[in-house]
Amino acid sequence: MTRGFLFAATGPDYTSLAQQAAATVATHHPDIDIDLFTDQDCDFPVFSQIHKLTQNTTRPRFEALLRSRFSKTICLDSDLFVLASIADVFDVLDRFDIALAHDQRLNISGHTLVRHTKPIPAAFPQYNSGVIGLKKSAQTDAFLTHWKTAFEQSSLKIDQPILRETLFDSDLRIATLPPQYNIIDCDLIRSWDTRTIAPRVLHSSRIRTPQHHADTDIRTPLDLVGPQFLNHINAWQNRDATLVKHPIPERLPAFCDSYPTQKIAAGDDPFAGRKIPIWKRLAYRLSAFVLRENS
Repeated sequence: MTRGFLFAATGPDYTSLAQQAAATVATHHPDIDIDLFTDQDCDFPVFSQIHKLTQNTTRPRFEALLRSRFSKTICLDSDLFVLASIADVFDVLDRFDIALAHDQRLNISGHTLVRHTKPIPAAFPQYNSGVIGLKKSAQTDAFLTHWKTAFEQSSLKIDQPILRETLFDSDLRIATLPPQYNIIDCDLIRSWDTRTIAPRVLHSSRIRTPQHHADTDIRTPLDLVGPQFLNHINAWQNRDATLVKHPIPERLPAFCDSYPTQKIAAGDDPFAGRKIPIWKRLAYRLSAFVLRENS
């Protein structure tokens, strides 16, 4: 069975981010193909094949996954960095149809608590679609088509509530990945020590928001989380027996124990590590205040 990574992006900004993310994938998976679906001209050498999108949509992942040439695909969002191998997700797809991680922020009224057409039990929470492993079959193609059609016919601006309901109603074999395969908020793992496996993927909307709100892009994991936490992750990975053959035996304290007052750059401050005019900072904070007051 063929296997490969897949990115889907529209517009020059998101296509550039896909190139940035794909470079981190290639670092840890040099022998696995990486394809891109885009509406832009692109010749970035990391990509094995570049396919032109045929549909004008805000969710190009649907077309990309349906047209994927791989029998086992890992589809990734463009606003992430891969820090270690996630090739074992392909092995999971030998027994499962789809593999995803839960969103770690499951109590957000405008996101993870959003309903599509009916309530879903809290015990079946929302999955994040930023990292999707999918095995090609008639069943998964039908699932993708249903998800795509339901989103296009819905007034929702986000597709993950529909993903949650579609998975809940499906007969697909679902593999739930550990959160380390799709870390969405690094501040939520500040208290984890090396009794847990190390992060594989850092996924943050802050990687894409500079395209619209700042004059400094986040181009590397260092830009995203800062030197202290990146060094902490490296030390964590060196103690992870699922990543290295001879892990360092000494336990590494949790980041919050080593740096009790240190916030991670990807945490609460959306402007951490970025050069942003003061008027933009004030405008953002004013809009956030208004949203809180009206909620």
